[in-house]
Amino acid sequence: MAFPIPAKLLQRICSISAPPISIAVCPDFESGTWRYKQLADHLLDWLPDVALRPNEREALLYEPHKQLARACRRLFDTDDPRRRGEVGEILLHALCRQEFSTEPFVARLFYKMRTNDFVTSVDVVHLLYNDDEDDLELWLGEAKLYQDLDQAKYAALKSIAPLWDSEFLHEMKALIGPKVELGIKYAEKLTWLFSEETSLDQIVDRIVIPICLAADYPATKSASSRTAAYIAEIDNELQKTRTWFRERVPVDVSIVCMLIPMDDKTKLETAFNERIRAYL
Repeated sequence: MAFPIPAKLLQRICSISAPPISIAVCPDFESGTWRYKQLADHLLDWLPDVALRPNEREALLYEPHKQLARACRRLFDTDDPRRRGEVGEILLHALCRQEFSTEPFVARLFYKMRTNDFVTSVDVVHLLYNDDEDDLELWLGEAKLYQDLDQAKYAALKSIAPLWDSEFLHEMKALIGPKVELGIKYAEKLTWLFSEETSLDQIVDRIVIPICLAADYPATKSASSRTAAYIAEIDNELQKTRTWFRERVPVDVSIVCMLIPMDDKTKLETAFNERIRAYL
C-alpha cells in the first residue's frame, strides 16, 4: 500500500543540478519571522513515515494517538531533549522523500564497529530507482543540526567517512541483509544485492550519500522575508558548502548536499519538544 507524504512546507529556494547535486530549502517567513513553529508541526507530521511500518501507518486511521506514541518511543532514545539529534534526522528523511522521491528501506540503522568498539549510525537508509541507469540507488544519509555551519560541515564529513571504507561497508551489508522482507518493493533485487555471494562492489557502485546541514545562519536571523537578496546570499553559501565537500570527499563517491539555513536551532528544538512531550 502506498502512503501519501505530508504536504510540502520546506521550499527549495536555490539548487545546483551538476554533481554533486545541492539544494537549499526554507520554511519561509510569516509576519517578519522565520516559520519555526510551522516547521515543528511539519516535523511531527513526518514522524509516522520515519518510524512506523506500513501496517502501523494504516492503524493511524483508528489509533492515531497510540501510533504517534509508538513512533516517538521508537525514534527518541533519550528523555533529555538537549541530547536529541532526531530533528536533523527527520529533516533529512523529509527532504530525501520530498525532493528526490526516495523510499525508506531501513529506519535508524545502528551497528557496532568491531575495529574500534563504538556505535555508529546512518541517519537514513533509503532507496531510489534511477530510470536513466535502470537500477537502484542506495541512499545512506547523514544529518547535522548545529548552531554553527562550519562545525556542522566538519561533523558531517567525519560521520560519512566510514561509508567509503570496505570493512565498515561489509558490516553494514551483514546487518541490512537480514532485514530485506519478502513482498516489499524491489525485494528480489535487494535480496541479491545484500546476499553473501554478491560482491561488495555492487553496493559501493549504488551508494549515494545525502548530507543535510541545518544550522543557524546570520542572514536568516536578520531576514524578515524571502527576498531576492536573501536568496542570493543563501545561493552563495550553498555554492561554498558544495565546493567544501567536493574538495574533501573522494571523487568516486556520490553525495547530495542539503542546506537548511535556520533562524535559531534552539527555538525549533524547543517548539518540537513541546509537541512530542505528550507522546513520550
